[in-house]
Amino acid sequence: MLTSYIKITVRNLWRNKLYSALNIGGLALGMAISMLMLLYVVHEYNYDRFHPKAQQTVRMTIEQERDGMHLNSVAVSFRVSDRIKRQVPHVEQMTRLISSDWQGKDIVRYQHQQFFVKDILYADSSFFDFFAFPMKQGNGRLALFRPGSVILTESLARKFFGQADALGKTVLFNNKHRLTVGGIMQDLPSNTAFAFPMLISTSSFKQLAPAWRWETAPEGETYFRLSPTITSQQFASFLNKHIKLSDEPKTKTTALIDPLTSMHIGGNVTNSTVGSYVQTFLWIGISVLLLALINYMNLTTARATVRAKEVSMRKVLGGDQRALVSQFFAESAFVSTLSFCLGVGLMLLIKDPFLSLIDAKIDQSFLISSFSLLTLTGILLTSILVSGSYPAFVLSRFSPINILKGQLSLPGNLSVRQVLVVFQFVVSITLIFCTVVAQRQLRHMQTKDLGLNVDQVMGISLSGSLGKQYNSFRQDILAQSGVERIATSAMAFYNGGFNVWAVKTAKMQKPITLTGLSVDSAFVPTLRLRWKNPPQDATAGQVFINEMAAKELGIAKNPLGQILSFGGMEQEVRGVVEDFHTSSVKDPIQPTLLLVSPDTSRTFADYNGTLYVRFRKGADLQQQVKAIGQVVQKHAPNSPFDYYFLDDAFNRLFQTEQRLANVLNVFTAAGILIACLGLFGLVAFAAERRTKEIGIRKVLGASVSSLVGLLSQDFLKLVALAILIACPIAWYTMHEWLQAYAYRITIDWWLFVLVGALALGIAFLTVSYQSIRAALVNPVKSLRSE
Repeated sequence: MLTSYIKITVRNLWRNKLYSALNIGGLALGMAISMLMLLYVVHEYNYDRFHPKAQQTVRMTIEQERDGMHLNSVAVSFRVSDRIKRQVPHVEQMTRLISSDWQGKDIVRYQHQQFFVKDILYADSSFFDFFAFPMKQGNGRLALFRPGSVILTESLARKFFGQADALGKTVLFNNKHRLTVGGIMQDLPSNTAFAFPMLISTSSFKQLAPAWRWETAPEGETYFRLSPTITSQQFASFLNKHIKLSDEPKTKTTALIDPLTSMHIGGNVTNSTVGSYVQTFLWIGISVLLLALINYMNLTTARATVRAKEVSMRKVLGGDQRALVSQFFAESAFVSTLSFCLGVGLMLLIKDPFLSLIDAKIDQSFLISSFSLLTLTGILLTSILVSGSYPAFVLSRFSPINILKGQLSLPGNLSVRQVLVVFQFVVSITLIFCTVVAQRQLRHMQTKDLGLNVDQVMGISLSGSLGKQYNSFRQDILAQSGVERIATSAMAFYNGGFNVWAVKTAKMQKPITLTGLSVDSAFVPTLRLRWKNPPQDATAGQVFINEMAAKELGIAKNPLGQILSFGGMEQEVRGVVEDFHTSSVKDPIQPTLLLVSPDTSRTFADYNGTLYVRFRKGADLQQQVKAIGQVVQKHAPNSPFDYYFLDDAFNRLFQTEQRLANVLNVFTAAGILIACLGLFGLVAFAAERRTKEIGIRKVLGASVSSLVGLLSQDFLKLVALAILIACPIAWYTMHEWLQAYAYRITIDWWLFVLVGALALGIAFLTVSYQSIRAALVNPVKSLRSE
């Protein structure tokens, strides 16, 4: 019986090549897109689930409140973590990590090869008891037990040593300390929240870190493995009730617990936009697959009426509903499986461009993992069940007479196919609207006045070796023909963090939190901040604030000369700059304080600050970068030349929005294409069924335009109805999305008109092609007997 069904299916597919191509092609395209989207979603939700006892592993974060300041941090004092390990019976094991981000980038050198290395971690020897990162060479636990030992990832080892055996070799750390390579670890998988290139034993921290880091007690990320009898929420409650979480007086400290398996999607410190971003991908993937399945159902049921005689004869000859259900499901399974195979091939073909588009990485090993195979199997089974449900359970229930009459309608004289067409275009129009709004919001963010100018500005990482010759280094930079100005700061603008200071005036009871940045006096003119109240002189030791800070401090009317208390010192406000963005324009402008040091200060070099170079308009940037690189090598031969451009760094701040806009562009186009394929097939089918009617109308004098209108009007009415339904849905969706942005566009009425006209235009082009083709057929040929 199954063989018979397959033969009938193949025969029908071959006989109706256009419909077969539309059916299989549309379904394959929809499957390929949904595979990519859903595999990405599954990949993101499976971060760090491959570690042993991952469900029992948690990370502790702390929320502190002191002097009106609120701080969330993953850095937990070692004294506190030791106390928890001793006093909490639910803790089976503990491991700790110290990040090197407190000193920016570290210099690692081997012979003549030297690089700045970011995100180095100091790890306890218990690290590999928690995290299943495979070692390629050496013993990970032993390497992290020994002082002066380091583990490199495979990529970093290859960068330094090429194909030579790295085990046992010695590298120079920050031009001072020798570390022995005790192990080579395989590169980290794509589905992990960790991103370190090197692991150094925690026992080496006292030797390698500045004295102040050790004397004030080290702190770092702390992971606990809990007993199965307690949940993360119960663990957090226990800590807050029974454990002393801070040794600092007048500090209110609360423990927050992140399960390892949810850190990436929405931890207490993790950017919450990751979760919403992944959910958006999930809904887009499901929507595109539904569009493709609706196409299949529409075209299949349309062709099923042409096969009315076959269905009727089967029933007359004794075929029951079960046999018809089996036949339609067999056809659905065959076409879905064929489309699935083509979809897999298409997915593999476009996988790399897609991942590049969203700036993501998925390991090849993940694509063949059980998670991926289950996802693909789910897509196939869903496609078979959904696409076969309508023709199998609806058409098979009609009597032979009703089938022959083509009465396939729902109550209210609105056919099922019309409902499905409306649904397709509701989804497509919603996607178009979301794409237009997302692109306008992105453009608004890119072009918003930042309060400063980041064009033609390069940031250079300074190293401590420049401290002794900082003045001559500055002069050599300024001597370059394309350099207009230079300035320095303690941290990398748009490419790092800022200090947070509790600041108050003499009249304030409680301090307020200000974003703080230590800069030199050339910082304001170099980055072209605009003065609201300029200083009277350019001496060192000044404090500048922005307008928002003056407002928050309550000194907006008379800010100059006000005394501010912060960081154990008192400073006079000498100038006020107009508000400027220190972070993404997605967030409101922060009250900001600039602590000005002398132009000739070595402080920024000694503490790995950043030098900003503004180039003259029209300067050859490539040549200037090369020349400045030579200056850096001249004065700091043991330090790599590491630089970035501020406009690139600023654009990376809304990388999530850029990726979302890219995805919406591509998949909106795919959704429209799939919907139009279905509409094209339905119009072709309608024209075929009305061939004789069209011939008679032409003989009686009907014009081509009137015939095109006759064939098009019913379908365009459906698109118009879809526009009316989609507009409020799209408005609500994007209105809620825009609430996350402090500076956002307004959704103007003309956007609805634009999107509606665009949808009608696309539908009309799709419909009119087949309508014109049918209207131009010779009526004599149309009226020939069957």
